[in-house]
Amino acid sequence: MTNVKKKDGKWFGAIVLSLILLFSLVFPYPVMADQTAADQTTAASVYAIHKTGDDKENFVIVIMGEGYTREQQEQFLKDATAKAQGLLKWSPYKEYSDRINIYAVQTVSNETGVGVMYGESNPDTYFHVQAFGKSCYFAKDGEDKAKALRAELESRYLDTGAAVGTIHIICNTTANIGSSSNALFSFSANSDENEQGDVMTHEISHSIGRLGDEYDKKMQGENISDTSDPDKIKWHKMLGFRGIGITAAGTETVFAPGRVCMMRDLGNPFCEVCKMELARRLNNRDYVSRQASVYVCDPEITIPHSRTGTLDRDSDQYRIDETNITKANGKDLEFRTVVQNIVDAKQHLKITFRITGADHTVKYEKEETYTVPPLSNWYDPDAARESLSVTLPAVTGLVSGDRLEGKIIDEDTGKILADNQTAGQAWSTVTIRYMLQNEDGTETTVPDTAPATVYVPKNSAYTLRSPDLYGYTCVGNSANQGEINITEDRQEITYYYRKNSEMPEIQTVPVRVTYDGKPHTFDIKQEDGVQISYSLTENGSYTQTEMPFYTEAGQYKIYFKAEKASFIPTYGEAVLEIEKASTSMQLTAKNDTVKGAGTVELQLCRQGIPEDAGIKVTCDVSGITLEEKGTDHWMATLPNETKTYTFTACYNGNGNYTGSKADCQVRVTADHSQTGGGSGGSSGGSSSGGSG
Repeated sequence: MTNVKKKDGKWFGAIVLSLILLFSLVFPYPVMADQTAADQTTAASVYAIHKTGDDKENFVIVIMGEGYTREQQEQFLKDATAKAQGLLKWSPYKEYSDRINIYAVQTVSNETGVGVMYGESNPDTYFHVQAFGKSCYFAKDGEDKAKALRAELESRYLDTGAAVGTIHIICNTTANIGSSSNALFSFSANSDENEQGDVMTHEISHSIGRLGDEYDKKMQGENISDTSDPDKIKWHKMLGFRGIGITAAGTETVFAPGRVCMMRDLGNPFCEVCKMELARRLNNRDYVSRQASVYVCDPEITIPHSRTGTLDRDSDQYRIDETNITKANGKDLEFRTVVQNIVDAKQHLKITFRITGADHTVKYEKEETYTVPPLSNWYDPDAARESLSVTLPAVTGLVSGDRLEGKIIDEDTGKILADNQTAGQAWSTVTIRYMLQNEDGTETTVPDTAPATVYVPKNSAYTLRSPDLYGYTCVGNSANQGEINITEDRQEITYYYRKNSEMPEIQTVPVRVTYDGKPHTFDIKQEDGVQISYSLTENGSYTQTEMPFYTEAGQYKIYFKAEKASFIPTYGEAVLEIEKASTSMQLTAKNDTVKGAGTVELQLCRQGIPEDAGIKVTCDVSGITLEEKGTDHWMATLPNETKTYTFTACYNGNGNYTGSKADCQVRVTADHSQTGGGSGGSSGGSSSGGSG
């Protein structure tokens, strides 16, 4: 019996030792929040930039550095943190800032910068990223390295069951480059345009939202269409809402929802089409277990305008609020939003619209109910999207001081999801700090963390989710409660942590058995209170809760993760070997000496060989006929010739049984009183028995 070797749970760098050796990844000194270089004594490879909840419940974004040397790791963390904070300032990332976790992984390059495809500049960098025009690509084994780090994060560092949603590579160059390879990888650099993360926001939105460039000719994404037909365009249910219309993109045959959007020009907010698709993707159930049920666009109140031609800020002149309410006299007045169902269940919503006078008398009032279909097909979001509206026809008598009140209500819960004030609501920032409570009573910042900033509507409630950090357990917060009311422009919350100083004891015993047709499994023993999850691959996800059983002969290995409250997880592996069953046989002749021509009976006695297994019997002399006479019995006709015949029985075995063979000899002495005896040849005859 052997104890599983404990792994250092404090630092991810120790856990990914295999990657360090394989990829020669040299981790720098740690960059700890609020510490100087003199204080930094322990290697660190993963830095929590923004963690608000369990990794399994939130969408996980990972930022990796390219072209940052050992001495530039502190700069990488500053760059990654600044760009991540810039990303979260843009809607809808802002609204989902409590549902996103962001980590920085320090990958060390030998030289600074990035390579240039077909150029002379090719510095020795970790991922071998090369620029081609304004785009970036992995070269050599760069993508494999990034995927290997992702697998290590998911299996060893993130909370159990979590998956990385996307990876962004920041290139240490001032060149104006950036691109998205696919849903997993995107790139940006330290250009002036990306100082606040705008390029990163644009490129990572290609990956997360599968959005297209609204200035390009390519047909991809929910925000690009190849038709201008208002009844067939992808965003037909959003036409006329908050500046969404139809306009040319990169060519006269490719169309976009508007002219002002982050996916067309950096520094602009996302259009409503892009915001909705990003919100849907940020709640992808493949990555997020704690999904929002529905996304509601900020409602608006408008007077009649063009459904397709009122683009972007042109729509402002048709929008009505309490400051210009008299402008609506004599016109239809519409309260409208567009909603996207995010889950596979119907949503029952109600939209209400009321106008009251200064004396609280109701001048106009109307409501409608809607059932939004479930998102049963992930690739057809339009089927689970609805435009909700109520219209007050030809309103009159509106005066200054009248009040507008529109609401979107979840009929099942009674919760108000949005109202006519949502678009202009004030936002507060909640700064989350992570503090370690030491045994001597002092408090220090948890190593390798940065304060997180969450955006919360002012005068609303914010739930404190108390996330654990790798190697640390959250033991409380500065508010001493699970929910706080956000009444100030800025508020701070501190989560308190205790270091996980022990690891659960796990013992494994190699299991070696012989094939017997019965199921067998591994021998893993744990102490009380330990939960074990399993993976069949070394860097796979630990999603299995039961050990598998195997029947067939072979060598098997399983990888496990053992967890216990307030303990550092233990990782290990166990082996199971099912050896092939041994076989043997004896072949005998009823008469091993014969005079003259005649027949000889051969009989086989098998040991450990399945009854239905095929046995092949051969003779070393050609022309000898072997005829099977029942199970494991053969008759051989021998000629009248003095000769010794060797008969061999052979079983080749299979995946579960070893092969074996046996032989016997028969001596024939010629009888010269007989006639008609034949002569034998030099190579063997054969007969096969059994079912093969």
